[in-house]
Amino acid sequence: MNHSTTRRLAYGGLMAALIALLTAYVRLDILFFLSMHSGYAHLGDVGIVLASLVMGPFAAVPAALGSAIADLLAGYVTYAPFTLVIKGAMGFILGKWLVAKRLSARNIALLILTAAFMVGAYFLTDTLLYGVEAAIGSVLGNCIQGAAMIAGGIVLAPIYCSLPKNIVKK
Repeated sequence: MNHSTTRRLAYGGLMAALIALLTAYVRLDILFFLSMHSGYAHLGDVGIVLASLVMGPFAAVPAALGSAIADLLAGYVTYAPFTLVIKGAMGFILGKWLVAKRLSARNIALLILTAAFMVGAYFLTDTLLYGVEAAIGSVLGNCIQGAAMIAGGIVLAPIYCSLPKNIVKK
């Protein structure tokens, strides 16, 4: 196993743990307004942004695993397989195209599109699991979560860029 593979595995494990903790334990429980379905908004997506900056497209793995583990820890077992796919896709998308060099319209647009993807994907998930009424009721909580991810990305990208290069090798 070479040095870059070891580094990738170590970062992947750390990022998956960070994402799981930020998702399962740094959260706001929400009873959605238009249904009796409950869920939570969390800061795990900020961890996905950080993993994407550090790991590039490989962030899909810790994003998927950390988020799905968090659903299991938090008691949302039915969401875990959907979360695995949705958050993995978010990690890949952000890791592939997020540029940490500066705060740019391109980066903000990418964060907004990724948040919109997440809201839409969970709308489809909630429709499948609970029906359209519950899915409509869950949109606000998912938008709050997406807004936290956008804000986190706006803050993290310039900070990450200012770190010494020997810390931030991909």
